[in-house]
Amino acid sequence: MVAQSRRVPRPRHSLLRRMALMFVIAVVITALALSISAYFITRTAQENEALEKALSQSRFNLFLADSMLPVEPEGVDYDRLIDAFKIRGDFATLVDARDQTYVSGPDVNRTLVTEQLAAKVAEGRIGYQTIAMAGEPTLAVGGQVRSGRLAIYFFYPQGQRLAELARLRNILLIAGSVLTVLGAVAGFLVARGLVRPIRQASRAAVQMSHGDLDIRLPVGSDEFGVLASSFNRMAGNLQAKVLDLEAGQARERRFVADVAHELRTPVSALVGEASLLQAKLAADPAAASSEVGHLVGMVNTDIARLRQLVDDLLEISRLEARAAEPLVEPVEVATFLGQLVRAHGWSENVRTVLPGLGATPPGSVSAPHGGPVAQADRRRLERIIVNLVENALQHGAAPVTIEVRSGPVQGLHEPEGGSAVHVLVTDSGPGVPAEHLPHVFDRFYKADPSRSAGRGSGLGLAIARENARLMGGDLTATNAPSGGARFVLTLPAGDL
Repeated sequence: MVAQSRRVPRPRHSLLRRMALMFVIAVVITALALSISAYFITRTAQENEALEKALSQSRFNLFLADSMLPVEPEGVDYDRLIDAFKIRGDFATLVDARDQTYVSGPDVNRTLVTEQLAAKVAEGRIGYQTIAMAGEPTLAVGGQVRSGRLAIYFFYPQGQRLAELARLRNILLIAGSVLTVLGAVAGFLVARGLVRPIRQASRAAVQMSHGDLDIRLPVGSDEFGVLASSFNRMAGNLQAKVLDLEAGQARERRFVADVAHELRTPVSALVGEASLLQAKLAADPAAASSEVGHLVGMVNTDIARLRQLVDDLLEISRLEARAAEPLVEPVEVATFLGQLVRAHGWSENVRTVLPGLGATPPGSVSAPHGGPVAQADRRRLERIIVNLVENALQHGAAPVTIEVRSGPVQGLHEPEGGSAVHVLVTDSGPGVPAEHLPHVFDRFYKADPSRSAGRGSGLGLAIARENARLMGGDLTATNAPSGGARFVLTLPAGDL
């Protein structure tokens, strides 16, 4: 067989072309940003230029006023000075001669000079400020001549400059808006083309995560086509691996079931023979030494454990193979638990907490009627509860609390499409270490390796959870706020 090449084929239609188009859109957006920046830069430059021009003109005007006015000027001299200023440019003038004010037009008056501007001029400096004159933005500049005896103010209108700036702003805004719309349309079209294969791959990944390994992606001629081809090969290889694993697991389950089945008969014979031998020694203690009697007891115990392990292996094999059929019926959980506590002699170490009845103290054997009803297989439900309580008494501490809750409970699993009944089994021990909680339902898992020689097959919790799921519920493990280990059995609610 010729080995398949792992070389990635080159696409005929490069994704770079589409990326180039995206770059064009980015350039358009950048041009829009530059246009806005250009507006602000132009406005700042114009403002600086207008201010420099006004200050330069004002300095020359002040020099001219100082040259033209006689030592003791009169009104006619001020009028002649204002007329000279009118010839020099488009600005208005106000001459403050202490006891008299001279203006160049009807729109100019003393109120145009603000206190801040007058204070600057009074300090002997050239001051300036933006004001409104006749409803138009105006740059006011003032200064002193003749050692402070005379203050002259010049008013430079900025309306034309601001109008031109507004026209530039509008042009840039319109151009930017058009480019933005065009860029948005182009970006949407390009993005839709780019996102479509990604969405297809995402949907395929979701379907695959739900177990649909038959999903395949359409293969194109660009980089996404190469990705789709690789995805399809991966899906095919994964499907083949999963099929191999399922076949291997099926073979493993059959092997375990066959071995357990074949061991069951000789183990049962060993149990009978060991029990008979122990019964004979009990009837005639003198038939063997005390040491032999002790060994016989140990052999009898180990054979019983072996039989339990074989039975558990058979049951978990049937559960995993979905060969077990539960006999589901409505069960009054409170009544069932009361009967279970009495039958197993747990009355001194187990208390129950029922909805509307509160807690029954250890030693109580009452079995109230009514309360929550669950859809369950009585035999399997009994095995789950017995396993959880005995596990709590053996590895936790008494008293053990069995609490029944019905309806939606925050933090607890709810079956899909219906309400649930929750049975919480909590011991009074230190709880399960956090690092062991995810593994308590694993086969043969024991948090304390020193317990490997203790009682139990290491399959009890795994069998309990499989039984719970077989009845449409679930079994989870956590630690109670008080610190004890807590197992939560969730079952679908039912009606009598």
